Amino acid sequence: MAPDTVLFDLDSTLCRSTQDDQRIHAQAFARAGVEPFCTPEDVRTVASTITDADTDHEFFRQVFERAAARAGAGSIDAEALARATIALRDPTAVEWRPGAQAALDRARKHANVGLVTNGTRTTQRAKLDTLGIADAFETIVYAADRTEPKPSPAPFETALAEIGASADSALYVGNDYRADVIGAKRAGLTACWIPSERDLDAPADPDHMPDYRFDSPDELTTVL
Repeated sequence: MAPDTVLFDLDSTLCRSTQDDQRIHAQAFARAGVEPFCTPEDVRTVASTITDADTDHEFFRQVFERAAARAGAGSIDAEALARATIALRDPTAVEWRPGAQAALDRARKHANVGLVTNGTRTTQRAKLDTLGIADAFETIVYAADRTEPKPSPAPFETALAEIGASADSALYVGNDYRADVIGAKRAGLTACWIPSERDLDAPADPDHMPDYRFDSPDELTTVL
């Protein structure tokens, strides 16, 4: 049975950055005056474990603190690294992930649609404006501003309540196994996992397995 509600993640699901991660990473360390102790891949791995940051600065501060701890780097200036990273990152430098526009268009024709993202309103709204989809959703939950972030069930439950939909007839679409699949399953939704080329393989967790796994967002049209 096709879902009557489809909730989407934003980053790396509907859109992807056009900036060079390696370049931003190197420039952030240079600007902060900190000797590099981790790679962009290390940052992405640690970023998925941050669950209590309510601003972009707090998010990146925690990311660099945890990355330094994992690397045994000792005391580092995480505040300076967070400031430098935010200054260098351009939230308007995004493009559609291939197949994502078709998936969103299809969902809008056949279901209620919403967006559930862990980012802040300011940062994520800039991306939506660039893509021209700020008004494409019945509801948008910016978890960093309103609820506990994914994988908490709170942002999913908030979105469903605002649409007036039930979890058992809703589908969540995301690229991040921990935040998106585990979060959606905790909230009782059907989960569609569409990992990007940068996403790690999902750990074996029989309690939180995706109901669908696709290589590209446009494959979502097979279930709508």
